[in-house]
Parts: sequence; C-alpha cells; structure tokens
Amino acid sequence: MGFVHLIISSAMENRVDKFLPLAFKAIDKVKVDNNSFVQRDGKIPKEYKGYISSLGANIVQAGVKAAITFYEAEESGSKSDRRLINAAIKYILTNPNPEPENYSDCKLTNLLGGDIQQKALEILDAATALKLALRTYTMS
Repeated sequence: MGFVHLIISSAMENRVDKFLPLAFKAIDKVKVDNNSFVQRDGKIPKEYKGYISSLGANIVQAGVKAAITFYEAEESGSKSDRRLINAAIKYILTNPNPEPENYSDCKLTNLLGGDIQQKALEILDAATALKLALRTYTMS
C-alpha cells in the first residue's frame, strides 16, 4: 500500500467517523410516509443492507445524480422504502438543528449544487457511516 493511499484512506476514515454519530440518530429519526428503518420488533429489514451496499456502486457507475434520483422514487416496487436511505443521508449531511422529532426529507438531489464531485464524496462518506451504523442492528 502506497503512502498516498494511506493518506487518502485516513482522510476518508476521519470524515466517516465524523458522520457516524449522526448516522445512528438518522436511523432513529428518519420516517418517510410512516415507514422507518427500525420495525416494531426492533429489527431492520435486511433489504436496507443491500440498498446501502449498492448505492456506492450505483454512484460510480451511473453518476451521483442518477443514483440518488433512483432512490428518491416513491413507487419503486421495492419491498422496503429506499427513500429512507436518501433521507438518512440528507439528515447526516445537513445535521438539522434543532433536532426534529421525525425527519422525512428524502430529496437528496436538492443538495447537488456547486462542486458535484465534492458532493458525491460527501454522500459516499455519509452512506458509509450509515452502512456501518446499520450493521450494528439485527436484521429481519
């Protein structure tokens, strides 16, 4: 592993670490159309593990705008509501203050102004933090 790779990895680690506490809050606070990550039994549907895992690949392959637009679709035929992923990432990136009881804004494309590559990195970092936080829950 080269020196430059170590520096880049360390920088990403720090950015993801910064987002991790917000990712746990997002899992508890985000609700879209009465859907939330945590079900009545305290478990998270296993589909979310797949949704968050495929988001990074979708961003790399299709571009950030196309990938997150796909996750904003209201009627997607998915077993679980993918919009929760976008809403959680937006919660992480915007860190709403004061903290809302419930957070439902899943329009992540609204954040795509300015440097699109920088926004893509921020979205990927927030998604990584969310992925790590989701892994601590029991999946059903």
